[in-house]
Amino acid sequence: SWQGTVEGKYLCPQAQDVNVRIVDDNIWDYSHDTIPAAWRKAGIDCRDAARAPQFAQLVRAYMPGVLTLQEYNRHMHDVFYPLINRYGYTIAYESGDGPWNNTPVFYQDQVLELLHVNYHLYTPSQWSNHGSKSFTSAVFKEKKSGKVFAVINTHLWWKSDKKQPGSTFARAAQVRLMMAETEIIRARYHCPVFVVGDMNCEERSVPMRQLLEGGFQPCYKIASRYGNRDNGHHICSPTEVGERTSRRLGPDREKGAIDHCMLFDPEKKVDVKVFDCIQTYFTVPLTDHYPNLIDAAM
Repeated sequence: SWQGTVEGKYLCPQAQDVNVRIVDDNIWDYSHDTIPAAWRKAGIDCRDAARAPQFAQLVRAYMPGVLTLQEYNRHMHDVFYPLINRYGYTIAYESGDGPWNNTPVFYQDQVLELLHVNYHLYTPSQWSNHGSKSFTSAVFKEKKSGKVFAVINTHLWWKSDKKQPGSTFARAAQVRLMMAETEIIRARYHCPVFVVGDMNCEERSVPMRQLLEGGFQPCYKIASRYGNRDNGHHICSPTEVGERTSRRLGPDREKGAIDHCMLFDPEKKVDVKVFDCIQTYFTVPLTDHYPNLIDAAM
């Protein structure tokens, strides 16, 4: 693991037999212009202007073909997007003056051609706080090989049934919308579909069971070379400076993870080589979610 800060060039190239690399991360929407007391005491700046260059360096290190983020606000966009744009990244869906897309998809436009993009805001608003719960789907063609694949990036409703009755079934309904989107994409493009993001529920939950029983496979379970099984979470919030301690249901991904990377590929066009949960030191104070990485061959 890397130590210290993200300064300098850290490069983690993909293997020669990999032609699809996806990095996914919930980057913690902290859009305030003040530093919380706990962070000020620790001498760490958690404002977007400080975190955005570090997220950009993570992108620079791994250079994924596709980058998917959650909790991505306009405030972060103003700082972060110019930084990765100079590395060759384009945002697949521009929000413009419409509802802000908190679940964007970025791609390397020299490597991939965007064939289709769709943004869907989950409704009603009681299940999409501040319009932050949505999915973005994008279909890409690899320019070198001409092979096509799709990515759906989502952030599902977040509360428990105890805090807001009906929350589990709200997430289940949102999952069904993504499953319908998968069918629509496959009817037109006949391609494998990756579904990634913060789903705010574990594998054994009703929403995730719908995906699993519908033929979607967890990338960490089908990875042929390496599948990281860490739950992908740690402490990081306005009141608590980033620590490696986790408060999830379990330390393993199957029991404790709420970030998921799934693949729907009944024709077996994709060989997922690696699924990794990036836990390098500098990621700890950036957000409470460790970034996920998928390396695959089509």
